[in-house]
Amino acid sequence: MKDTDFLFLTSMLRSREAVMLTDERIERMLDAPEFDDAAKILVDCGYPDMSGMNANQLEGVLQEHRSDVFFELGQHAQAKVLIDLFRLKYDYHNVKVLVKAQGAVADHLLSASGRVGVKEISEAYVTGERSDIPPMVAEAMSAASGVLSRTGNPQAMDIEVDKIYYSELLTIALKTKEKFVVGYVRLLIDSANLRIAVRSARTGRDTDFLRVALIPGGIVKNYETVAAFGDKSLAPFSGNKLESAVRLGQDAMKSGSQTMFELACDNAALQYISGTAYISFGPGPVIAYLAKLEWEVTTVRMILTGKLTGISPEIIRERLRECHV
Repeated sequence: MKDTDFLFLTSMLRSREAVMLTDERIERMLDAPEFDDAAKILVDCGYPDMSGMNANQLEGVLQEHRSDVFFELGQHAQAKVLIDLFRLKYDYHNVKVLVKAQGAVADHLLSASGRVGVKEISEAYVTGERSDIPPMVAEAMSAASGVLSRTGNPQAMDIEVDKIYYSELLTIALKTKEKFVVGYVRLLIDSANLRIAVRSARTGRDTDFLRVALIPGGIVKNYETVAAFGDKSLAPFSGNKLESAVRLGQDAMKSGSQTMFELACDNAALQYISGTAYISFGPGPVIAYLAKLEWEVTTVRMILTGKLTGISPEIIRERLRECHV
């Protein structure tokens, strides 16, 4: 990748960032007296008017908005591999849903934001003809079916799918030969393993389970995590962007807030890409825009569904991720 290949795309995305969700708009949405009032604020961010919608309709609009952006940016050849880094997780989400439901699943439970269309991935599962879907997605589908059939354990199936997902994610990142992109993916793997360690401690799991569940490829080596786990320590993850998450995770392993810990893990990835604001052009700003898009969709969903269900603004505010981009 050459930074100069991203001159036009970076300029276009910088202009789009100007109309994305801001802290000021978030506060206006939270303070809005009704759902419809909050929804109308998003029209200025490029969303259709979602006032009067129910939860299912809202989710459909948000998925369509994200999918449309992925599709449009994917038309730029130099950016396609970066888009795939974000689309990938929706392919593997769909694999989990299809395998658990044995193919009998409503389309609205599947995401249209992946590389593989909802119809195509459903047909691949039902028919067993998987030559037209990415090889590692096909591998995940077969492996997940085998694990669930053999063990009847959905958690074991999720672990298997997650390992294949992160393996493909890292493979794509390494092919870019971009240090920033590889570092971002390795941080995502570390964050996933940190969550696994904390959840394992909270549920009384042992080191044997942890060895199986941990995902290879992060900056922190799996054997380091296993060794520290015996002392209920998260020390291997200290000293990087996950420092805040480590402190909260240490509390969450006992009786502290799991929600605050999970928020800190999410915030770490956004903090990592915050430095791209000072980069004029290149793949970094594209990654930053896509991460901010994901943050924006998640934030909109949390606020609007909270409004629909009558959750207080204070509680919604506590659950929101920070955006450092």
